[in-house]
Amino acid sequence: MAESHVISALVLKRSEFLGEIQHYEALIKEYKENLVSIDKTIHIFDASYDLRTIKSKRVMKERYFQIGEAVVLILDTLRTSNKPMKTDEICAAIASKKGLSLESDYEKATFQKTIVASLSRTVNNNLVERAGRDGLTMIWQIKAVI
Repeated sequence: MAESHVISALVLKRSEFLGEIQHYEALIKEYKENLVSIDKTIHIFDASYDLRTIKSKRVMKERYFQIGEAVVLILDTLRTSNKPMKTDEICAAIASKKGLSLESDYEKATFQKTIVASLSRTVNNNLVERAGRDGLTMIWQIKAVI
C-alpha cells in the first residue's frame, strides 16, 4: 500500500493541475467569445469579408527580461557571490532581484530556461564558466582572467 504522504502529495499536485486546466479553459472561452464579437464587427463593415483568410499571429513567449538584462543580472549575481552557484540558486536570486513570484512549475521552468540560455551565451563570450556539477545541476562561476 502506498504511503499516505505520497498520496497526499499526488492529490495536491492533481488539484493544482486541475485548477490550472480550469483557469485556461475559462481563458479560452473568453477569447473565443471575444473572437466572435470581432468577427461580427468585421461583418458589420464588410459583410462579404472572408474570415478564413485571416491567419493566426504567432504569440511570443512571456519575456522576463529586456534585451541583455539577463546577462547583466547573471554576472552581477555571480560577482556578488563568494562561491560558485548552482543554476537554481542563480534563478532564485535573479527572480528575487526582479520581484518575480514564479507560482507554477511552468513559470519556473520557463524562467530557468531563459537563465540557462543566457548562461550559455556568457560561456560562449568567455565571461562565465562551468565550475562543476551537483548531480544534474550545473555549477557556474565568473571565468578567471589569466
